[in-house]
Order: sequence, then structure tokens, then C-alpha cells
Amino acid sequence: MWLVGQLSTGGDARDVKGVFINGTQYAFLADGQKGLEIINLSDAAKPVLTFTYGTNGFAKEVFVDSIASKKFAFVSDLDNGLYILNVTNPSSPILDTAIAYSGGAVSSYLKNGYLYVSLNQSAIKILNVSALPDSVFEVSTYITQNTVEHIEISGTLAFLLEKNTGCEIVDISNPASPVIQCLFTTSGSCYDIKKADNLVYIADGTAGVCVVNVGNPANPYFVNQVNTDSDVRGIDYSPNFMFTAEYNSGSEVFNLFNPPYPKGFGYYETPGYCYRVNYFKGKVLIANGQYGLLILRF
Repeated sequence: MWLVGQLSTGGDARDVKGVFINGTQYAFLADGQKGLEIINLSDAAKPVLTFTYGTNGFAKEVFVDSIASKKFAFVSDLDNGLYILNVTNPSSPILDTAIAYSGGAVSSYLKNGYLYVSLNQSAIKILNVSALPDSVFEVSTYITQNTVEHIEISGTLAFLLEKNTGCEIVDISNPASPVIQCLFTTSGSCYDIKKADNLVYIADGTAGVCVVNVGNPANPYFVNQVNTDSDVRGIDYSPNFMFTAEYNSGSEVFNLFNPPYPKGFGYYETPGYCYRVNYFKGKVLIANGQYGLLILRF
């Protein structure tokens, strides 16, 4: 892997998502105490800061998706809760909704007009946001075993990563009444997850990458543990490839020609800490802590 570009933002970058808006590529960076940073990637070698939205807390995660042809960013702030921004015009975002949660918001994911928000209180708030920008209302609360570090949804299943507790798989066919399918543990600490067909790849902290078959969500089973000799905090998947953010070790790319058994074939040693990785339009975007945004290729 090699370095393409970098942008120091002055915050503490914890999450990144690449988004295509109005014909332009952007990186949305959850930048800790700086809030949300929107970065123009038209020239990946020279990324340009487009806009900063301060949340006055600590922005940990960002999720971006469309509702009724408009783009919205959902920012989880560890101090102040949830911020919903209309980012249809990335150079001039508009705050649509701010919901204060005691203990803050940790993660969020939008699916079929419902936003699933993890609170730092062992609970998931399920909000109907399908009518944005007009209304947001709470549908239900799902109580988890522990605080959910990250939410990932595939189809009608939510994968709730609880760091030291493990992963809860929950059926969300009816958002008003989620039903747990199982809770499984890994040998490390669950930070991030990506699903590919019947397999999930879990960023399992110092245990590396855990591969689990979830073809039967009520009875998942362990397939493989990839020892990375590092501390895997973030993971992303693209057909044939897997990417990791490995805290103080950098980033690694694996081939998935044999999907249950990822094989590393490239890496980049970054400065500082790597928290999340996102593969976007041929670029590997890294949330690089106090170094901001890092852009790699392989």
C-alpha cells in the first residue's frame, strides 16, 4: 500500500465515510473535538477541507445516506448525543435535528427509513426518520447486554458489537419490536464488523480478525481467526479484498479469494493511531486520529 494524500484537521479522527454527492467525491470525518469535517477528494493527493460542523463534544462516528433524494449525515457524539445534518450541499450543511442523550451517542445506522442509535447506556434507540427533513420520532428502545460500540445492518439483521461482551444479532423485521437471535463472543474485543454473504469479518482488537459464519443467525459458528500481530480497530470489505485499521500499527489489505481465510498482501505503517477504514472509489480512507485523514491505494 502507498500514501496518496493526507489532511491534518486538528481534531482526533475516529471514523470516515466516502460519499459521492452532486458528482463530487467527499470524505466525511468524525473528528473528535472538532466535530464533523467534510473533505473534498476531487484531487486525492491534495484533499481540501470543505466544511467543519462543530458538535461541541466529541464526534465518534458518522453515517451518511439518502432520504427522499436528499443527503443526510448522522453524527454520533459521545458527549452530546445525535446530530442530523442535511448535507445535500456539502459546502453548506444545515442542522436538521439534534437529540441530546445522557451519556451521548456511540454509533448509528440508517435502514429503510429507521435510524438505529446506540447510547452509552446499553440501549438502542430506534427512530423513524423517513419524513426528514420534516419530523423524527422514536419508535422503540432495545436494551442490549452492554454498550454497543458499533452498529452494522444487513437485510433484516442488526449486528450489535459490544466490545468485550461480543456481538448480538437482532432481527429488526419489525423495528417496533426487535428480537434477539443470539449473542456470541470472540476471543478479543469487538470494534467493527462487515458482512459478506454468510460470513462476517470482525475487527477483534489484539486477537486480529475473527471470521464467523452467520448463515443461521440463531446459531453462528466460528470459522477462522486471522492473527495480525496488532490491534484491529476498524475493518472494511470490498469484493475480493478486506482492509483493516490496526490502531498503532497502520493499515493492511487482504485478498479474499478464499473468503473464510483472508491472506495479507500489503500494508502501510501510519503515524499515530488508526481507528477506522473505508474503501471508496479505489481509495483506502483512514481515520488517523490526531493526524486527520489519510488516503492510501494498493
